[in-house]
Amino acid sequence: MKTIYATILAAWLFLLIPNRAFADSLSVSSPATALQGSTFVVVVDITGATDLFAYELDLSFDPTVLEATSVSEGSFLDGGVPGSTFFVPGTIDNTGGTITFNSDSLIGPIPGIAGDGTLLAFDFTALNAGTSALTIENELLVDSGGNIISDTTTPGSVTVQAATVPEPSSLLLLLVGTLALVALATKRRGYDLLS
Repeated sequence: MKTIYATILAAWLFLLIPNRAFADSLSVSSPATALQGSTFVVVVDITGATDLFAYELDLSFDPTVLEATSVSEGSFLDGGVPGSTFFVPGTIDNTGGTITFNSDSLIGPIPGIAGDGTLLAFDFTALNAGTSALTIENELLVDSGGNIISDTTTPGSVTVQAATVPEPSSLLLLLVGTLALVALATKRRGYDLLS
């Protein structure tokens, strides 16, 4: 009799608890280093998706090191078909170091997408020397049945290297070399005129 009650209880719990799909893996990719003043792209990739229909996520960074400039849709959900998704680029906060409410969804009663690919691309400018973590936060993945997909995340990071200024001795050597080439060219031109 206890077994029957346990089975009924397990069935009710199964029905009451929202279904969770298999875990997908999200990761942040960026160049390991960037030169101060340069621009570069950071992407959020998904691996092992089985039925991804929609997502929302935030990205955090160190605003003393980086400045976010734009957000664009990756190719994973849209698959290159214009109008097949509803994409909302996130709100950039370069004071707080966040890009929030980035979201994308397929349109219509269709199955979700399976496989690996890029969800988002973020454009950044390297402001100051230092290292910034790039962390996915508040992510929500949903399958075509409206079920929440559990996920794992792997953060990224980028190290900004200070722009180097040539030493004065290097500039002097460059100047002397340039003057020598000009003198040599002038001297040769003089020989050509006499010939």
